[in-house]
Amino acid sequence: MKKILLISTIAIFSISIAKAQTTNIFTEYSMLEVEFYENGEGDMKTENINSYVLGLSSTFELSKAIDFIGSAGMSSGFDYNFLIGNLSWNLSDNFNLFAGAGVYVIDDEIWVPLGLDGNEPSNNEFGMNLGLSLQLSKSLGLTMRYNIIEEKEEGVGSMSINGLSFGIILK
Repeated sequence: MKKILLISTIAIFSISIAKAQTTNIFTEYSMLEVEFYENGEGDMKTENINSYVLGLSSTFELSKAIDFIGSAGMSSGFDYNFLIGNLSWNLSDNFNLFAGAGVYVIDDEIWVPLGLDGNEPSNNEFGMNLGLSLQLSKSLGLTMRYNIIEEKEEGVGSMSINGLSFGIILK
């Protein structure tokens, strides 16, 4: 399933890159707080995990002040793949705020979903992110983002993933 999603994502991005105004490669260092059940049972554990992200993004101008940014990538350290769509508000020529949502396919050995209320467990999660980016030159930029991949549901005993990422954007 993971390979099918990755191949599909690459195919979609290959087609869309031809129409995109900007295509970037990015890398990020993420500091994630992960709450999980060890081996899918027992008491809830919390770990701070460092993760490294590599991805590809394409930017489409919607208006002079707003862009749509589609991103796909993978992570190592806490293993997951993602497909994200963000709206970016251009506050100046070099500074943007963005927010968006996406699908995360979590493939890490510590992530053992239980399935709540009789539902089937799944490694596919819906998540949100928000952040800012600063373009330092025509080919180099910096980014910072806060990710909420799986939000904690109080009183249910659910697992959660959230954290802060810092990265470099290469055009």
